Amino acid sequence: MKSYENMNILEKIRHDHDRDMIYSDDGQHVNHPIRRFFRCWLDGSYNGEGHYRANVEFLWANKNNQRALREFIIREFTAYTASEYSCSIGYAGTCIVNAFTPTQLEVLNGQLIEDALDLIEDRIRQEEEE
Repeated sequence: MKSYENMNILEKIRHDHDRDMIYSDDGQHVNHPIRRFFRCWLDGSYNGEGHYRANVEFLWANKNNQRALREFIIREFTAYTASEYSCSIGYAGTCIVNAFTPTQLEVLNGQLIEDALDLIEDRIRQEEEE
């Protein structure tokens, strides 16, 4: 097996985006480093408060629209991956698709949507109480 330093971008993404990111017997898949860093991407830690506010506004406006949420997650996760691996968004998307089966991708999309909705969880809970 190649050392990480000698891997190309596709190989690094396949290496880093492993099955444990989607499922683990102990439930720790939610703490997989890629998922944790993606939550940082969504909360503005990478691109600033404006990105965070735009994400929160979008999530609030579309919290019940699964299609919009799926498109949002795909767009943001691909942009995050492109940033992390210093490649184009298009190439990052191709690498992500090649790293998972179609079923795994759909499961991952659902989990990333849940992660994103955590940004507005308190607001959703407050609305439900009113």
